[in-house]
Amino acid sequence: MSNLWKRMFAITTATATVVAGLLVPTSANALTLSGSDFVAGDIISDAQFFDERAMTAAEIQTFLSKKVKRCGSLNLCLSVYTQNTFTREPTTVQSDGRDPLCGRYNGANGETAAQIIYKVQRACNISAKVILVLLQKEQGLITNTNPTASKLKIATGYACPDTAPCDAKYFGFYNQVYSAASQLKRYTEPGSSFYNSKPVGRRSPILLHPNARCGTKSVKIKNLATHALYIYTPYTPNDAALANLSGTGDSCSSYGNSNFWEYYSYWFDAPANLASDISELGAATTNDWGTLIDDSSCTETANTCFADYANAVATWNITAGLKYSSGPISSKYKSTGRYGGPLGAISKAAEAVTGGANGDGARQKFANGYIYRDPSNATFIVLNDVLTYYSAAGGPGGSLGWPTGDASCTDGECAQNFAGGYVISNPAGGFLVLDGAIAEYLQANGGLASTWGLPLGAAESRTFGSFGTGRIQQFEAGTVYEKNGTAYLVADGLAAALADVGGVAAVGWPLAEPVRADGMLSQLYSAGRVVKVASAQGVLIPTDTLRALRKAGGLSGYLGVPTGSATAYTGKDGFVGSKQAFEGGTIIRGTAGAFAMPSELWEAYRARKGAKGKHGWPDSKATSSSTTWTQSFQRGTITVSR
Repeated sequence: MSNLWKRMFAITTATATVVAGLLVPTSANALTLSGSDFVAGDIISDAQFFDERAMTAAEIQTFLSKKVKRCGSLNLCLSVYTQNTFTREPTTVQSDGRDPLCGRYNGANGETAAQIIYKVQRACNISAKVILVLLQKEQGLITNTNPTASKLKIATGYACPDTAPCDAKYFGFYNQVYSAASQLKRYTEPGSSFYNSKPVGRRSPILLHPNARCGTKSVKIKNLATHALYIYTPYTPNDAALANLSGTGDSCSSYGNSNFWEYYSYWFDAPANLASDISELGAATTNDWGTLIDDSSCTETANTCFADYANAVATWNITAGLKYSSGPISSKYKSTGRYGGPLGAISKAAEAVTGGANGDGARQKFANGYIYRDPSNATFIVLNDVLTYYSAAGGPGGSLGWPTGDASCTDGECAQNFAGGYVISNPAGGFLVLDGAIAEYLQANGGLASTWGLPLGAAESRTFGSFGTGRIQQFEAGTVYEKNGTAYLVADGLAAALADVGGVAAVGWPLAEPVRADGMLSQLYSAGRVVKVASAQGVLIPTDTLRALRKAGGLSGYLGVPTGSATAYTGKDGFVGSKQAFEGGTIIRGTAGAFAMPSELWEAYRARKGAKGKHGWPDSKATSSSTTWTQSFQRGTITVSR
């Protein structure tokens, strides 16, 4: 292999690696690097270099868009660049299926730079962060606000030796990114002819400059990643270069690999950036944070790095930089899962909130909502789905006041309790405010998951004659009736049964939960119990009759279920009582009260003309022996066989 061919794969462009046209790394954060920090034999770790999941396509796009917020007239910035790509089959070192380089790349039309970088990362197992740094150190493409087509054509400097023109065969952004990643991978495969060049674990003489008269430096290369970088760019900075990282050294200074280290550190070294940015905040901000509890998430490959303190949490992200939260708000954030919880990443610093007559507090913005801290230092989450409605209602200073519970959202439907009411989604996509017993019941029984479903409209005040005034509200599952601090749902078959007996106007407000058993539905109302059996019409058991039914064993006793409504029943004395038939007997209400009698007694009583006969009204419940039923009346006793 000729020297020219070797240099084609060494890929060092004079404009990027030596003093002339030097691209000086700059930091947008507080991290400051010194030449003494550069370890020539350990520029980047293998874990960082070969991280095929280092960044998602979305993260790469966000990173590019952060670096160039507005593209120039050529419209070729990587933040907006697109290109048609072609499919590449898997590759190996010798095309024999062994020593794999890159997996299949499926081409597509109109792929963004971010998508290309991501797909090359996955195909070649070379970190997208490495590719991004390579693009910057070679042509400054990550931060260039108006790059030319000629720069994109040799984006990674691949096949562009210092001493000869670039090879047109490798022109084009996609071609350059894929080829560079593939070649970096080739350098680290044992089957490659490059593998034993500058071997890992041994000292090698590394050129200081393309001018061989500048000499070499002995470097013990510690890992495959650094080994690959030195084959790609075969120079190491001299003392003059390291003494002046932000400027220029001398005529023998080269910066390619130190630039790589600087860019990677400034952009992607989460632990170093987090520590540096926290120190820049100053003691006035951090004194109240307390002791550091945990920073184990700050690994060398982390995109988001957390430092949990006793009274604060700080986070550094590759695109967002440093964000922090302290005091009660930070405690709430940590308790809900921090970055991985419902709130997501910290977006902004905490801010004071004026609540007017409701008192003052604070809030902090996160990706998916806010944490509010009320005047008592209680903290609650208000998610973005609820926030718009809450803000329109005046926030803490409005009718809702401060939140008193966390927002709960499921499949786009949300509910949250505030001092001024329980806010819950409705099927139309808006919100309704519930209060009183209706709100309390709904919250206690699952909120969004309640059997009531979502409210269809606001509660309305209603008066039903002597039964008094309460409220009704329509829900997906039926109508809720509220009176005297209690609320009950009337739904399904019970709604039909209630209509059968004349509705609430006839029977009053519901007083208890529905009872469902053995195909029977029943519910207690002011005027008695409404019962529906299978497909039969609903029947009301009046209150007095109901007492007699309970004494006779209830609906599961010998009487069973009613077979009709109560009707008027007049006695010999002119008193108008009532009678109601059941499967196993009848209940008679007369001057002495209501009493049940089994079918055998009822037939005997009726044969004696009932209440108009000589016995008059029943005055005690029926009793039984093993063979007889006995019951006393105003004027005598009747005994019948069972």
